[in-house]
This record gives sequence, structure tokens and C-alpha cells, in this order.
Amino acid sequence: MMYYPVLRKHFTGRYSMEYWLAWFHETNRGAEVKTIAREAEALGYSGVALSDHVALPRVQQSRHPMLGIPYDPAIPNIEPMTTAATMAAVTETLHFMTYAYVMGMRDPFSVAKQTAALADLSDNRFALGITPGWNTDEIALLGHNPATRGKRFVESLDVMQGLWRQDLFSYDGQCYQFRDVGIAPRPSTPPPIYIGGNSPLAIRRAAKQAGWIGMNHPIEELKPLLNTLHELSAGEANAYVIATEPLSDDYLSSLAALGVKGVVLMPWAVMEPASEPLEEKIRAMTELAQYWL
Repeated sequence: MMYYPVLRKHFTGRYSMEYWLAWFHETNRGAEVKTIAREAEALGYSGVALSDHVALPRVQQSRHPMLGIPYDPAIPNIEPMTTAATMAAVTETLHFMTYAYVMGMRDPFSVAKQTAALADLSDNRFALGITPGWNTDEIALLGHNPATRGKRFVESLDVMQGLWRQDLFSYDGQCYQFRDVGIAPRPSTPPPIYIGGNSPLAIRRAAKQAGWIGMNHPIEELKPLLNTLHELSAGEANAYVIATEPLSDDYLSSLAALGVKGVVLMPWAVMEPASEPLEEKIRAMTELAQYWL
């Protein structure tokens, strides 16, 4: 993961991209969460990206696809839905996106219900970033079969969108079969869906939805992924990525040229159980915003 203790200050121009704040391995202290949200909005950040893990066993067979390591259960992982709701309650314009919610360890009915509520409660400032999930140990721990997560993921997309858009919805899939099921209230505007993952299949899925959420990919890795995304979606799908290097005109212009809509920034170190004090986080957020937002 990348963070930015030093900025390149040879600033020559602003870019039309959105700048999002990563809120990944943090605490659930309410006062800090609310303060960060207010500060992010005041500084001009477009939104907050929120990660997702529930319960991690100490011994894991799984390895992170980008980092090649298991996730230490001692590392804090915020609960994204309640955190986004808390942040939305104390802001007016700040947006929120799960980055990314693991559908492989959840059912589509409760996710559809919860995200519909969050979309309405935030005045449509919430987007659902989702992925089948990589940590098969966690998926199994939560009672779901890791081997079927791909099929369940595809059907979950259909189920959630059907429940959001119809009073009563029926579905006949391999994993889910039901007739005349509804959630009420349905969202006034269904939340957009962004797909995570860097496989060709993930890019194809993203092209059919609102877009793609990428991890910390170097520019050369992003080029074929985004070219395919834009081609398959006829330029309609948006793309968000996590920044992989300190911000500079060259780096941001490269992202803009690739059609990236938003970049997720990490102004302080992540993946550490002892996170930075609140004052240091605000200082880092402010320093970053002064030059680039």
C-alpha cells in the first residue's frame, strides 16, 4: 500500500479527477470518524473509500492477490456500512464507496436491503463497490462456500438490482430461486455498482455496471485493463484506482489520459495496528489537499 509523507510541490495544473480518501485500517471511534468526514468535506475531497473484512482466522491459506500475504486479524478493519452512514450523517456533499464489499461471504437480500437504506439515508451519496472476494478462509468462516462465490456473485448482481427496481421480483438461477419477493422501502435511486478485481472476467463485469474499482496498479498495468473497460462499455464505465506513487503532474496526467475518474489517496500509513493520531491524519489530509484538490 502507498501513502504520501512527502509531496512533489512543482504543481502546474489541476485535473478533473475526483480525489477520494482511503479509510481502510482504522478504528471505530465515533468522534474520530465524524471529524475525519467533516475535515474531508471541508478540504474538498470527493468522497471516502471504505474497505471490508469481518473476521479473519489467525491461520490462513489465502494470500492477497496484490500483496501476496495473508491478512493479520490484529490489523483493524472498519465496518464500512455503519461507518459510511455515520460519516454521511455529519456531511452534506461527501460521497462514499465500499472498496470493496465482499459479496462472496454474504447473501444478496440483506446487502440489497442495507445498501438501499444507505443510499436513501445519504441522499444518494453512496456507491456499492463489490467483489467476489479473495480470502477463502474468511468466506468459509462466515458460512459460505468459497468455490461457488463467482456464480453467487453474478446472480447477486441480478437479485439486488431486481429487488431495488421492482415491487415484487422473481428469479430462477443456479444459486438463488424465488418468486414474488420484495424489499420495502425500495431505494428512491438504486446505488451504482462498481466491480473490483483485475481479471478479464472482472473487467467484463465492470463494463456492464457503473464501472471498475482498481487496486494499487502501476500505470503500465492499468493501460490494458482500462483500455478493455472503455472498449467494452463504449466509454460509459467509470474507473477508480488507488494511487501507487506520490502525486505529481506526470502521474496525474497519465491517470487522466487513461480515463480514470477518481483516485483513492492514502495520506498516512495503513496496514498498521497502531494508526496515526487524529491530529497527524488531519495534518496529512490538509497538506495533500493544499497542493492537489
